[in-house]
Amino acid sequence: MIGRRFARLAATLSLAGLLAFGCSRAVEDASPWVAEAERRHALADQRLEANDRSGAQDALRGIVSAPAPADLPADARRGVLQDTYFRLARIELAANDPFAALLDADRGLALGRPSDLFVANLLVVRGATHEALNNAPLAAVDYHQALLINDELLAKTLRVPADASPMPGERP
Repeated sequence: MIGRRFARLAATLSLAGLLAFGCSRAVEDASPWVAEAERRHALADQRLEANDRSGAQDALRGIVSAPAPADLPADARRGVLQDTYFRLARIELAANDPFAALLDADRGLALGRPSDLFVANLLVVRGATHEALNNAPLAAVDYHQALLINDELLAKTLRVPADASPMPGERP
């Protein structure tokens, strides 16, 4: 049940986020640190396909433990780190370690909370973690915050005011 709800919510959030993410990609591609992070994410994917969660976690932990270059834009650094903490939390949640997942989600959120895909993803995984810990009220708060961010991203992508009323006959 948790996995299905989490997957649906993550897929919804990803649609708006992917569209918004494309704009910042050119700046990030110029950094060797970002290139190394991408390599480590690819390695984590390979390790996960081989059912080696520990290897995937090691690859991702290498990103969060390496210092980012001083000339890297702060938003690029934050995005890479938050994406990495999100993936770590997902792996830990899948391994039935919700306390570690909660810790990594909180570490990612501590880096900043603008209304973007990275924060929305962290809120979703933290909501799923609270749900796994049988704390439905906190899970609902996190899911709601993620949905608000998703609405904002979607409105920006479609250039629709976030507070626009639904069309007659549409569901809010």
